[in-house]
Amino acid sequence: MKILLVEDDDALRSGLLANLEAEGWEVLEAESIESARKQVSAVNLVVSDLRLPDGDGVEFVTECKKNNFELEIIIMTAFGSIPSAVTAMKSGARAYLTKPFDPEELILHIKEIEQKIELKRTAERAGRYGLVGISDAMKRVYSEIDAAASSNSPIMITGATGTGKEETAIAIHKSSQRRSGPLIAVNLGALPKELIESELFGHERGAFTGAHAKKRGRFELSKEGTLFLDEIDSLPIELQPKLLRAIENSEIWPLGAEKPIKVDARIIAASNVKLEELVAREKFRKDLFYRLNVLRINMPSLKERPEDIPVIVRALLDRKKTKENIEKPIEIVPSVLTAMMLKEWNGNVRELANALERGIVRALAEDSSSTMLRLEPKHFDFMEQSHDENLPFQKAKSKAIEEWTRSVIKSALSETGGNVSVAARRLKIGRTSLLRLISKYKVRE
Repeated sequence: MKILLVEDDDALRSGLLANLEAEGWEVLEAESIESARKQVSAVNLVVSDLRLPDGDGVEFVTECKKNNFELEIIIMTAFGSIPSAVTAMKSGARAYLTKPFDPEELILHIKEIEQKIELKRTAERAGRYGLVGISDAMKRVYSEIDAAASSNSPIMITGATGTGKEETAIAIHKSSQRRSGPLIAVNLGALPKELIESELFGHERGAFTGAHAKKRGRFELSKEGTLFLDEIDSLPIELQPKLLRAIENSEIWPLGAEKPIKVDARIIAASNVKLEELVAREKFRKDLFYRLNVLRINMPSLKERPEDIPVIVRALLDRKKTKENIEKPIEIVPSVLTAMMLKEWNGNVRELANALERGIVRALAEDSSSTMLRLEPKHFDFMEQSHDENLPFQKAKSKAIEEWTRSVIKSALSETGGNVSVAARRLKIGRTSLLRLISKYKVRE
């Protein structure tokens, strides 16, 4: 986060500079609009006084937003200039502070803006990768995709069924230097064991009974691209040395061939089981495991990122609406969304998508003249029981609200260094009320 501090009062500017730099932000200084104009293109945020020696702060705000709509602006103003501050807000400023103010108040505003910028960046990365999620767990995945895309080493993607392993492999390929080459996917678990060798490495004519013509294997077809081996744990133990040699030597021996063929494919493997356990049981070769596990991405389950469920649901509904040419807007009632956040989705995003699809089909089947397709509890089987077995929905709803409240308080305390007074101001409640909530929800335990 880079900030431009525009203030002609040297003492105030120096004091604010010290406070902002103590938070770890890079801060540029200006004492006039002329000086600020020379530096504004290099920052994410401008904190500016409204009254400056060489111009009107409102006009400066308007000028900044015109040149860079994404630029965030906070205005500092004297009490008598509040109408001008309101005008600046209408021109695009994010907030205004009336002098004198506690520097902590400015810091809280900046942290909120910083979170907004980070949220937007995360959403943009998610959209670029074809994945959905803005949680910390998914931010980690996006960073790991970035690292994997810049490398040519083998990658192992792990995670439960339905967590998006194939989508992640596609994202890595599309972001890598091999994106102009093919992405060839093989689900080893879906192939008969006797056909896996031929599918991967190819065969010559007459190599075995029924081999009436030469066939190129998936390795060869992946030239200058990516080979995605899904369910790598299904690879027979007797073929694992052959895969290891192909990776290490960049060459394969098709069945019936008299000489090897050079190949150039980046390997991405995926599994929903713990390969370490298979290695320990000698069901998977240790040397192959280490060769594939150079880079590793573990896909989080929905249980690990329930805060992403509303975003995922909205994306799935929009996708379904487009695919099926549904003209009506689709609304999902809050009680269903709450239950979805509480439910343990063993099949993860895939199971959630199937539940939504069934709900949409049932809602469409109803004879309704409504201008909106409304998804209600009656459209979903899982609404018959909530997250905990036989738990009434109202109790589940209360549980969700309690968990959300605890999360908000923890976040506010964390971001204010445990300062209850500052956290209370941020949450817009009294200090006594916050202390009561901390005690009620056992936040500090």
